Amino acid sequence: MPLITDIKIQVKNTEKVSLFVDGKYSFSLTISQLAEHKILKTNQEISAKQVAEFKKLSNLTNLYIRIVGLVYSRPRSEFEIRTKLKLKKLSPEEVEELVSKLKLKGYLDDQYFAKWWVDGRKSSRPISKLKLKSELAQKGVNSNLVNQVLEEGFSKEDELSSLKKLIAKKESKYPDQQKLIAHLASKGFSYQLIKECLKGDSDHNF
Repeated sequence: MPLITDIKIQVKNTEKVSLFVDGKYSFSLTISQLAEHKILKTNQEISAKQVAEFKKLSNLTNLYIRIVGLVYSRPRSEFEIRTKLKLKKLSPEEVEELVSKLKLKGYLDDQYFAKWWVDGRKSSRPISKLKLKSELAQKGVNSNLVNQVLEEGFSKEDELSSLKKLIAKKESKYPDQQKLIAHLASKGFSYQLIKECLKGDSDHNF
């Protein structure tokens, strides 16, 4: 029967340990996981089935840590994370296990993600409400949640301000007003809002 021959604290991550079976690295666990499985110690026999189960736990733990790092770099929607997990060829049960853990720990929250996305987009570039809806839909955020977040965080004044910035940026490129209107409409702004904004600029210039 296989034998646990060594247990070493990892140099790069002191919260994890590497376990060696029959003199070769086999799998890694967190300190808390090692404590949970109190039977794991050096010179202990371990069945091939146990080794396989611990390797599976090790792989899921490593993947969870990588996903947390990914979310720390920038918030992600649940759909984005599920898509990445499916690429790892996990079972549906393993995907659900990881997603549930990420949500429980607060690393996955589509409402927070949608607010972060809207705030970031409206502060970085001129953008329409329709464009924001489209982008969040592509990120897999529920339409009702998208509508709620936009209702609370992207007013008509925000969209009007965004449209005015885009007009100021593009009017020299499109001196013909009809072409300018077509360009603005292609960015998701309504004709009514475009005409309202252009009329206001015209009245002011007059």
